[in-house]
Amino acid sequence: MGTALFTGVTGLQAHQRKLDVVASNIANVNTIGYRSSRALFQDLFSQTLKGGSAPVGQFGGTNPMQIGLGVQIASIDVDFGQGSLLTTGVASDLAIQGNGFFVLSDGQKRAFSRDGSFTLNANGLLIEPGTGLRVQGFLADDQGTIDTNGVVQDIAVPLGGTGIVRETTLATFIGNLNADATSTPPTVVQRTVQFYDSLGTARSVTLQFTKEATPANRWSWEAIYDSSTAGSTVVGSGNLDFLADGTLPAGTVGDISIAGTLMNDTGSQPADLNVSADFSAITQLSTGSDQTSDITLRNQDGFPRGVLESFNIGSGGKINGVFSNGLTRVIAQVALANFANVGGLTRDGDNTFLETPASGTAQIGTPESGGRGSVTGGVLENSNVDLGREFSNLIITQRGYQANARTITAADTILQETVNLVR
Repeated sequence: MGTALFTGVTGLQAHQRKLDVVASNIANVNTIGYRSSRALFQDLFSQTLKGGSAPVGQFGGTNPMQIGLGVQIASIDVDFGQGSLLTTGVASDLAIQGNGFFVLSDGQKRAFSRDGSFTLNANGLLIEPGTGLRVQGFLADDQGTIDTNGVVQDIAVPLGGTGIVRETTLATFIGNLNADATSTPPTVVQRTVQFYDSLGTARSVTLQFTKEATPANRWSWEAIYDSSTAGSTVVGSGNLDFLADGTLPAGTVGDISIAGTLMNDTGSQPADLNVSADFSAITQLSTGSDQTSDITLRNQDGFPRGVLESFNIGSGGKINGVFSNGLTRVIAQVALANFANVGGLTRDGDNTFLETPASGTAQIGTPESGGRGSVTGGVLENSNVDLGREFSNLIITQRGYQANARTITAADTILQETVNLVR
């Protein structure tokens, strides 16, 4: 009875703390990326009434007698298990499947979160809108290559503010040169095509195919560029020697090269334009009564200037920019952090965690590497709170609190009886 009152009080305090933990879990059942917690108990010191003794002779020995002095909170652990995924369709929403945390920064310190409800600010930076913290990642160079060994930086997606071009390096032609064409007078077939230089300017080139007398299955070709400064200039030439079945040997390619000095008619001089013309799909077959030839530029890999219109996040957390000229290029890659002991992280509010000596230093890298999970765009991760389990814990905690309250009531009644002895 002497310690029962205080023991009951420790029980009330411990169950009150556990109730607080359960209440927080239930309150955050719909919080994006929230990680539920659990409270674990352990007993306090015990009062030893009698120590144990070893057997001596015929004496069998005794066990110690102790009375517990109550209960305390042993730990409040965070459950880092996977939450369910919710498809949103918003390009800037991200979710992690597996281990890892998004890396956020305010320029001074880093925070870590499972909440991927990001958006773009006025400067095109990917941020967490509730706090303004900037999402960290690895930036790509002008060719879309990412150095994953570099320093993580703020991820910028400058919609409407970034323009790119791609000069033509490969052009593929298809069609047919009439096998019945005459070499005397020579049959000439002309086609005008467009290539793009390093500044994104379209350059018109005329391809001229001429039927040769010898060998019998030969057509010669020339590429002619009409320069405003140097006039018509032959910028490529060669022969197409067809096989007996009317096809060209595989890998029949011609080189077209336009010097940058020929293309400086606008006051700006682009780099030399070097194009590999693939003619291997062209045939020489008879067209019967139709004596025409048909040569077409099937595709070329150049593009004019385009601006960034939209973006999406693909596998590996790579942010792909979609440009108005049809090009798609990698802009950045989201970074993830992992820890030797995730249970050592401390909550900092706003769905963020901070590293501590217990967690170890953040191990930052790309998704799907070093034990880090994968990142999916257009998806958010829900809270991992299990309502059924939390309501069960709520009932258990309530009954535990009531039981400890009854202990205090019983101890008080006995104490009252003791006081009444002196009447």
